[in-house]
Amino acid sequence: MRASRLLPLLVLLGASGAAPPARADSTTATCILSRHDHTLPREKGPCMFSQRQGNATVRFGRWVFDFPAAEQGRSFERSASSEGIRFNREGHYTLQVLWRQAAVASAKPKGWAHDNVFLGRWQGQSTAGQAVIDVLTVEPNRIRWGNAINGICDSDYSVQQLPWGRNGRYPDQLVPPSAPSQLVFGLVRLTLQPGPCRTGDAVIQLAMPLDGSSALEVVTYNAKGQLIGQYGAFQSLPRITP
Repeated sequence: MRASRLLPLLVLLGASGAAPPARADSTTATCILSRHDHTLPREKGPCMFSQRQGNATVRFGRWVFDFPAAEQGRSFERSASSEGIRFNREGHYTLQVLWRQAAVASAKPKGWAHDNVFLGRWQGQSTAGQAVIDVLTVEPNRIRWGNAINGICDSDYSVQQLPWGRNGRYPDQLVPPSAPSQLVFGLVRLTLQPGPCRTGDAVIQLAMPLDGSSALEVVTYNAKGQLIGQYGAFQSLPRITP
């Protein structure tokens, strides 16, 4: 029975009863399912990954996800790293399959989930092209941005807190201040886990002037540490309550 109302191409495990393909390479893993709907919670737990001739199957809880090789780049995107594999169906869900050594949640600084000026939803620029963040959502254990046209990045992350500085300066600032200032920026770099998004973004840097203006400056880097995205000020959006 197909669960068409919730996620395309998912099959209820209990209803399907289908066995993995013969001689498929199979391994246990940890899966993280993030639906592209803020009202639905993220799911994480043990799963079984199987693959034969490029056709992948993931059994996760009551679901079976099928990713035929012939559909890659059409109905879903697939990216791999040493930590695992990410499957993305735009507008529906992102499924991360993490090997055992990458399954532990990324550590965050003490108080990150509660006393944190960077958490929330932020409206960015909306010009055309690949360098579109649109709405940036920063949660205690997830970060998400992008759109259906240019791709959505949805990932866990580790946190590096950078020194906070005066005089209105922080790394990669596009326009230096025209006069000395006592303005202080809070600054963090978030490294996406388990690996970069398919757009090439591996690190996102957030800088906020601590003057109560609620403006967020954003830059992104690739896996080699090269600056690839520079953006203007993001404005805070109201929180969404389900």
